[in-house]
Amino acid sequence: MAGAALVAAAIAYVALARLAALRRRFAVLEKELEHQQDAAWRAEEREESARTEGRLALAEALAGADAAARAKAKFLATVTHEMRTPLSGVIGAADLLLDTALAPDQRTYAVAVKQSAEAMLTMVDESLDLSRIDADRLVTQDAPFGVAELVEGVAELLAPRAQAKGLDLAVMVGAGAPTHLLGDAPRIRQILLNLAGNAIKFTARGGVGLRVDVDAEDARFSVGDTGPGFDPSETERLFGEFEQGAEPAAGGVGLGLAISRQLAHAMGGALTASSTPGEGSTFLLALPLRATDLGGPTLAPSDPLVGRRILVVSRGPFSGPWLVERMQDWGAEASLAAPDADVAVAAVGHDTVLIDRPGTTDAAGLATAARHAGASRVLLMLSPAERGELPTLAADGFDGYLVKPVRAASLIHRLEDPRAHRTTPSAEPVPPVSFPNGTGLRVLLAEDDPVSALIALAHLARLGHSAEHVADGVSACAAFENQRFDAVLLDLRMPGLDGCEVARRIRAIEANEGRPPALLLALTANVADDDCAATIEAGVNAVLIKPLDSRALAALLERSSDQGFRVSQSGGRSS
Repeated sequence: MAGAALVAAAIAYVALARLAALRRRFAVLEKELEHQQDAAWRAEEREESARTEGRLALAEALAGADAAARAKAKFLATVTHEMRTPLSGVIGAADLLLDTALAPDQRTYAVAVKQSAEAMLTMVDESLDLSRIDADRLVTQDAPFGVAELVEGVAELLAPRAQAKGLDLAVMVGAGAPTHLLGDAPRIRQILLNLAGNAIKFTARGGVGLRVDVDAEDARFSVGDTGPGFDPSETERLFGEFEQGAEPAAGGVGLGLAISRQLAHAMGGALTASSTPGEGSTFLLALPLRATDLGGPTLAPSDPLVGRRILVVSRGPFSGPWLVERMQDWGAEASLAAPDADVAVAAVGHDTVLIDRPGTTDAAGLATAARHAGASRVLLMLSPAERGELPTLAADGFDGYLVKPVRAASLIHRLEDPRAHRTTPSAEPVPPVSFPNGTGLRVLLAEDDPVSALIALAHLARLGHSAEHVADGVSACAAFENQRFDAVLLDLRMPGLDGCEVARRIRAIEANEGRPPALLLALTANVADDDCAATIEAGVNAVLIKPLDSRALAALLERSSDQGFRVSQSGGRSS
């Protein structure tokens, strides 16, 4: 029994010893676990602190970037406004000059001055567009514009570059297109300059064509070329930012296809492209533009060309076929022949022959062949650089000439009077839209820039309105309080009181004295959306963007007269 007790005691001792050892081991493990948990907690705290610091740093960086973007936008807005004002003066003065009696060469120079200033204005606007698109603040301004005037102006601006490369450059306004559309003409012009400029840049031979077709749904501006083209799979890459096509030489400071597409979207339209490698490309700008009737000459002869048979001798891939199409639209029986064809045979039965001088080795010989075939009228198409040959035209058998790219109005004039050796339809002043005698409005003009004031006063006078000019906001308020005006033109940026404050005070004067409201029009060189919104809130009826468009001004004043904005004569609204 004693031995068994000793064995049991030994076993219990060993068990207790092992239990004590396990307890010590457990305590060690527990301490290690506590250390590991502490380390994990400290690591988590450090990670959370780092995340917090990162969020703070990111917020600070975003705030800094936002502040920098606002500063850049403000700087660009200020700079572009300061540049827009003198450029608007140049364009406005050129417009007034073109409304006077000018010789053909003088008119050509005046048009060149205007178009060059418009091109520079486009560059200024492009710079501002970059920041506006980045800030999602791009705004468009719809106003009436001449369809042929816009596309022909783009082509004429780019013509020297195309002709220097020996390229055919042509313009076509499709049958049935209205003379005027309502849209953002400067933006459309920017896009077309970019597209046509790129087409000329990348086309080595053949030509470039700029065309517009209009139907009930939209206006489609297309730019086609005979250049190298591109693989259809590359289309989206071409519309990526800073891809080739955004070249300064293309008519701006790098508008690019990406920004062109965004401008198209901003106007509710789309810009697409199609191409066959080795055969050329076509870029299509489709915009939902509405027709508007502002009068003016139609793109058709006064008498249809029914019964006329006209032959076009040209190898131009665009100008030849489009001239034929245009004259067929006007009722003529027109056909096309290549310069190397037997013109003596092709011209048989045709009363008029148009010969394309560029690329023709013997224009005089072709004229002689046309005469022998019985043609009674032979016209020559040439580039501006070839005008030095004009003195020999009659001796070579030509009755007149057309300068390429051919304007629709010039073509009409030649077909109706081919012996009038002028490059423009008329050297007489263009009659302005005007009110009948004694029905004009009394207008207050508040404009601090003397050139802008001179141009605005001239437009108002030509429209048949009388105007009083003041150079600051305080004087504008005083003049309006002491006199009666049917309409007020306010520059938004004037010394003393700005245009918005003047508008608010004018509306207050009307309310206090029980006057009927005058028409308030704001004049600005800044097209920022917040500026336009602020003016409307101040009581302005409409905003006119400089350079001042006389037709847009005339339409607003005429509509206002019809709606009763006449307070200077009767002291109240007219019916």
